Amino acid sequence: MKYYVHPTSQIDENVIIEDGVFIGPYCVISKNVKIMRNAYITHCIMGENNIIYPNVVIGTEPQDKNFKNEHTLVKIGNNNIIRELTCIQRATGENNITYIGDNNFIMSQVHIGHNCYIGNNTIISTLVGVAGYTFVDDFVILGGMSGIHQKVRIGKYTIIGGLTKVSQDIPPFMMVDGNPPRVVGINREGMKRNGFSSKQIDLARKIYKIIYTKKMSIRNVVKTIEDLRNSYVDEDDLFIIDTFLDFLKGYSIRGIKK
Repeated sequence: MKYYVHPTSQIDENVIIEDGVFIGPYCVISKNVKIMRNAYITHCIMGENNIIYPNVVIGTEPQDKNFKNEHTLVKIGNNNIIRELTCIQRATGENNITYIGDNNFIMSQVHIGHNCYIGNNTIISTLVGVAGYTFVDDFVILGGMSGIHQKVRIGKYTIIGGLTKVSQDIPPFMMVDGNPPRVVGINREGMKRNGFSSKQIDLARKIYKIIYTKKMSIRNVVKTIEDLRNSYVDEDDLFIIDTFLDFLKGYSIRGIKK
């Protein structure tokens, strides 16, 4: 086998490394990872059971003029599939990380920029561009060739249609499509596939209408949803409401897409 591992890196004995792989400094790669030919990995902490396809690049310097060669990393969890020609760049800012969680399916030729946070169980389709400092929460689907502006937040269980440009925050459970983008409703099918009840789906739709049909400020939207919360006691219903409230109350740089 012809590959290179930097002496500062720690590679579990059960890692499969194919020909042409380059593993640079400051890598820790756990057991049952498969790294296919010509992948380039550096400055990366990687968990178990990941499959890295050919010509993937992980942990190279960010495409950011503010980067001053400080020590930063990419941190990747467990059970991820990262397909051909994807690029995941390390962070800007001393000791910062670009984070990829667990059970994600990242398709070919995806770009994930510096200081991004990708949660768990996401699907990021072919040719998606995720700019720096973006936050993508759990169970999000990004359609093919969509583009996510830097510092945007995308809430849990949201789906972004293919070729869509997203330049503002998208709340949880939403379905977004078009260019310019439009929130067209809730991600009903995605919620059904993930085990949500009809009652929970109807509640998500009710909150969607509060956000997108009442023409209220976000402050008043939050107040209305908080008042609505007082009518519910079931934990499953409160999960829907609190997921919205946590997102809407979160710090936003780009603002909520209305």
